[in-house]
Amino acid sequence: MSQQQRKRKSVQDTFQPNKRVVLTHAQKRQLCLDSQKTPRPTQEELAVLYKVKQNTVSDILKKKEKWLLVNPDSEDANKQKERPVYFPQVEEALSLWVTNALAAELTINTDILREKAKYFAQQFEINKFSFSNGWIDKFKRRHNLKEYIKWGEAKSAPLETLDEERDYDLNDDCIGILNHQKH
Repeated sequence: MSQQQRKRKSVQDTFQPNKRVVLTHAQKRQLCLDSQKTPRPTQEELAVLYKVKQNTVSDILKKKEKWLLVNPDSEDANKQKERPVYFPQVEEALSLWVTNALAAELTINTDILREKAKYFAQQFEINKFSFSNGWIDKFKRRHNLKEYIKWGEAKSAPLETLDEERDYDLNDDCIGILNHQKH
């Protein structure tokens, strides 16, 4: 038996994962960086180091360019999976609306988000959208939105201008921008 075969056998004997290990984006990035070190480690050695199977290391290294672009300090670095959103048009329009509303210092809460999501779904003729609490919670998590209770002076809105403020509609701006981006 050659030295290379003995090395592989010893690596295989020392590591037999029992549970499935899912790496975060930051760990996948680090694995790619580790694979570029000199002396270059084998995929089996990386598998032992990260407690995953060799084919997982191979799959990660196939998408090395993608993983090396991950910012280790970003929110995405801690994600383990990438799940596509089911209604990207609604997601993008609502995200744009939220950005504009925050810039205009408008108050946003869960009920307002739900209503705006319904509005955008209607505009894009999407009928299979449930607007559940789970979807709203995940939207807020994806876009790093937190809900705060206002106290004191911040809580009291001027009631005489409330109707005027409600007439200010960012919806048209968001849909117009999204339609412009498509062309």
